[in-house]
Amino acid sequence: MKVSIAESRFDVNPVGNTCLVIDVLRATSVMAVLLEHGVKQIYLADSIESARDLKANLLLPEEVLMIGERNSLPPDDFDGGNSPLAFLRQSENMQLPSTVIMATTNGTPTLLSCVGAELIMPIAPVNLDATVQRAIREQNDIVIVCSGWEGAPAEDDFLAAALVIDVLEASGAILSDSASDVKSRYASQYENPISLSAALAKTEHGQRLLKNNFEEDIEYCAQINLINVTGHLETDINGHSLIVSD
Repeated sequence: MKVSIAESRFDVNPVGNTCLVIDVLRATSVMAVLLEHGVKQIYLADSIESARDLKANLLLPEEVLMIGERNSLPPDDFDGGNSPLAFLRQSENMQLPSTVIMATTNGTPTLLSCVGAELIMPIAPVNLDATVQRAIREQNDIVIVCSGWEGAPAEDDFLAAALVIDVLEASGAILSDSASDVKSRYASQYENPISLSAALAKTEHGQRLLKNNFEEDIEYCAQINLINVTGHLETDINGHSLIVSD
């Protein structure tokens, strides 16, 4: 089992591989929280407009939560944004709907770009081991796909990718040169959640979140193995892509 890295959604070759998609700040962290707290399916939209169209056309009998962000903040007509802590707190007061539609700047388009892979899973430090162990069971080569920022590589996802690479290597995986390089570049910055949080906050994406008062989200997204739940991408009978709980 070989591990390689795609620096953005435009670099991924999904065919025959397992794709582990990272958007540590914050989409894949949010997905882990949603799946842990009763959400069964997360429909993926590649834009705010696509999410609106999807909600209008899904025709599901139950309540649907439409969430996401543009420039880190939720659009006015959405039911929620892209904050893991906001959904964690919401789940303490009410049962989250079983169905969510999600559109983010980076994470959801990147997951959709991997369609055609043998297995596609969102991954974050908060559900690291659960996701890695599920991926290893498939015995495919693994591509760690960084969501980046608007299609360009971003350091926050490299930081999280290095952590994933470390765990995969410890499980016996063989690293490509690119994966080994990412691990060696960032190893000192993910030794514990405090160092990872500080490193994430210094990235360009981290600075955007700090300007919008999401410091606590960064701290949460740096926590490791808080959640023992994971999910994978499926396609429904109408061709819509969604993340379902394993």
